[in-house]
Amino acid sequence: MPEVSASSGSTDPVGTSTEPRLNIFGRVESWLVDGKRAQYGTSILRILLGACTVAIVATNFVDRKYIWGTASGWADPYRNDSIWNFWLFRYFGAGDPDWLLVAKLVVFALFGVAMIVGWRTRVVSIVTLLMFISLAALGPTSSDSADNAFRIMLIYSCFTDGSLKWSLDARRRRLRSEGAGRRSSMPRTLVPVWFGTIVHNLAVVAIGAQVIIIYLIAGVAKARGTWWRDGTAIYYPMHSENFSPWPALNHLLVSNDLMVHVISWGSVGIQIVFPLLLLTRWTRRLAVLGMICMHAGIGIFLGLSVFSLAMVAADVIYLRDATMDSITGWVRRRWDDRRSGRRAGLKPAMALAQEPEEAHEPGSRVSGDQDRTQA
Repeated sequence: MPEVSASSGSTDPVGTSTEPRLNIFGRVESWLVDGKRAQYGTSILRILLGACTVAIVATNFVDRKYIWGTASGWADPYRNDSIWNFWLFRYFGAGDPDWLLVAKLVVFALFGVAMIVGWRTRVVSIVTLLMFISLAALGPTSSDSADNAFRIMLIYSCFTDGSLKWSLDARRRRLRSEGAGRRSSMPRTLVPVWFGTIVHNLAVVAIGAQVIIIYLIAGVAKARGTWWRDGTAIYYPMHSENFSPWPALNHLLVSNDLMVHVISWGSVGIQIVFPLLLLTRWTRRLAVLGMICMHAGIGIFLGLSVFSLAMVAADVIYLRDATMDSITGWVRRRWDDRRSGRRAGLKPAMALAQEPEEAHEPGSRVSGDQDRTQA
């Protein structure tokens, strides 16, 4: 049956399209302007970066005096040469007394929690970035060089709209839209909507390009090393006291020679071919899953939790929103089925629990029959 075009009134066969196919420039323009991309990826990025903020405070809180406080005078030569040593990044100070340092760290952690729940995401992300740069400049060894990856991703997140999914900001916008008319519920912004969409999408492209550069350079550098080519590279950091939060677990992992070779060569291989794996849908999923597993291992076995979370946050930017919609839809259906099954199982149990009470009520039919039988 033909379809009638609303614009011209002409009839076109089903399955045909009168719209011309876009060239490469038209596709790029459509990708940048038509809508915000990687909505789930940027939201997960926000959540994991907030978790990094909380982890930095939690893991270094006990040694705060020696890293950032009054007993950290050993780091003065590094602070004097820091490129971040100016007024904008003076939230934390080396001369702060311990009570003031604790208060500032608590505020810093609370901003991380605000990022996790997605409250005033854009403003909170910018303030968290300024706080973290101030903290990293104050203690140059506080995060084992993981501050570079965290800082880069935090800078990019300031230009993305990470509140589109799983956030209090998204909930507030939804309630505002449901409680008012469409015209009155449109948000008032200082810049056009299309400009914010372009900035968001360009930041997504920058994050993806940064990830490719990091992995490609790291993979090529490893391939030039003798230990990596021999397949024994991971054996040595696993026995280092600085990178062994669980020594028994590390020794158990590297006790198998085959496992040492597989992990050493596998980490090099997946980093080098990572850009090629992004070309198709299924290989892209395998690449993201492989990188998440690799960084999970780095965080667990080597204790680099902040670095691992920051890189996993960047990896998920490659997950398509359609894929995440399918995953969240499947999880939601399973949860609803489980709840409905639990309710269905409770109904017979409640009926059986009520039946003896009804049978022994005075004047009931069952009670009368039993009385006559006994008589």
